[in-house]
Amino acid sequence: MSFSTPFDYIKTKLDERRTEIEQHLGRGAAKDYSEYQKLCGVIQGLDFAKELAQDLQKRMEKDDDD
Repeated sequence: MSFSTPFDYIKTKLDERRTEIEQHLGRGAAKDYSEYQKLCGVIQGLDFAKELAQDLQKRMEKDDDD
């Protein structure tokens, strides 16, 4: 798989990990409610990291245009 920017690589890897966790949860594989909560928190963290990467990418592209 080819990535046009480092940001694309990061966002793709974050999405892949999120999908892995969603599939794990979807199979009912969480051992208990505590693990379920933890994995939901990980998903929130991955989403936040992706938002940060997108924001940074936009800022850097804007700076290049200026």
